Amino acid sequence: MMNQFEKEDRQLYRFALLLFTGFLFFGGLYFARDFLIPVSIAALMAMVMLPVNRRLESWGMARSIAIIICIIIIILIVAGFTFFFYYQMEDLVQDFPSIRAKLNQQLEDFQLLIEEKAGVSQERQISFLKNQSATFLDFTSRYIRNMLMTATETLAEIGLATIYLFFFLFYRDKFENFLLRLIDESNNQRVKSIISNISKVTQQYLGGKLIVTVILSFYNTAGLKIVGFEDAIFWGVFGGILNFIPYIGTFLGGFIPFLLALVTYDSFGTPLAVALIFMSGQFLDNNFLTPIIVGSKVDLNPLFTIMALIIGGLLWGVAGLIIFIPFLGIVKVVFDNVSSLHPYGYLIGDENKHFGLMIIKKIKNAFQQ
Repeated sequence: MMNQFEKEDRQLYRFALLLFTGFLFFGGLYFARDFLIPVSIAALMAMVMLPVNRRLESWGMARSIAIIICIIIIILIVAGFTFFFYYQMEDLVQDFPSIRAKLNQQLEDFQLLIEEKAGVSQERQISFLKNQSATFLDFTSRYIRNMLMTATETLAEIGLATIYLFFFLFYRDKFENFLLRLIDESNNQRVKSIISNISKVTQQYLGGKLIVTVILSFYNTAGLKIVGFEDAIFWGVFGGILNFIPYIGTFLGGFIPFLLALVTYDSFGTPLAVALIFMSGQFLDNNFLTPIIVGSKVDLNPLFTIMALIIGGLLWGVAGLIIFIPFLGIVKVVFDNVSSLHPYGYLIGDENKHFGLMIIKKIKNAFQQ
């Protein structure tokens, strides 16, 4: 019989082994990120473009030609977004001198008010407030420059990913047969079902997110145009694209426009309107757009979604913020289709009913009665 000390030693050994494996896994993800990021992008794009590729092949087109057409479609989409942002950012950077002048004017008015009410001299205020204004504008400039650098790096990764994409689509049958040969033949049907579900969920998530991004971009831009906010198109599309990052994306996309409105407009009405536009967009997305368009199959627990965002950001930067969420959805599909892993799929899933879906369901029930 195994005594108590031996049992405790075995449990401690298993925990240490699990901890070591976890550190080894995440360490590998970090140190191999230059290789893994393009491969991951290519894998996700391959699953998204697979229906298009199959449709082209069904029309009698050779597989290699169909794949090249899919790659051209992706390149055109990426090139269009890149041209748009570079064009808009050029206009935005040219506006910085006028923004700085407006900021200095507002600071001077604010200094007079403080001197009148609190008795603090303008010299002491200038030494503090102008430093803070310069810091804010320098931060904004660095933020935009970093965005440009990140976009350039992402384009390089996408360029390499297109090569991987070609071979992933070209040899997709070989990859599937390889997985089937790794397991017992009795489980082949289950593996085929898992592969099919992973592909469908990835297509549903990324395709749905793209549709939601377009809708929110139009919504944000229209709202900013109505309130008379400058560079409304850029900030509206920027906020829509950041929606790909759940929970925090919309906040990041609306925070800088809110600060710019706070600095450049005399009244507080415009900054408040900008904040309400992005907050209402977040509400619309969380309760209506994402549940209806993306669907319930990729519902993930907010806790584990945020953890995936943090881990992805720490390991792979901006790419990790976007890639790790669909990867978490893929992991959930595997958990849901393997009976021994069902509890883990339940843990990372989210069974809560969305407010928007509840309203739609009640409306449908009312019409059916």
